[in-house]
Amino acid sequence: MDSENARLVASQLGRALAVWGGGSVVAGAIAAATSSRPMVRAFGMQTAEWGAIDLAIAGVASRLRTPTSSKLRKILLVNVGLDVGYILGGAYLVARRPRFAGRITADVARANGVAVVIQGAALLVLDTTHVRKL
Repeated sequence: MDSENARLVASQLGRALAVWGGGSVVAGAIAAATSSRPMVRAFGMQTAEWGAIDLAIAGVASRLRTPTSSKLRKILLVNVGLDVGYILGGAYLVARRPRFAGRITADVARANGVAVVIQGAALLVLDTTHVRKL
């Protein structure tokens, strides 16, 4: 029963991550390619990049042996901590708008930060939802 539940939860999580990642790639690429505003392009590129990583993780995970419920719970709880870190890092960019020695504008830093907060929050929802299912 434990392995069946872990397989079910891992499969659901993989599909959800693939859908989120795919949507992020498409929406981000459209925003980055069609906007003339640097803020929108930065937001779009950051979103598309996170989506591509999410798709890669979902793809690799689908080929791995499903861990036990206990092991999957531990992995997801580590991910929850990372998700909170992403949100905090994005919030820092939004609040402080670092310019990285003049390589970007404050508005572009903010747009990148907003995208990171959104991605981190979505991953936090996915991970905590699936931890509860275990």
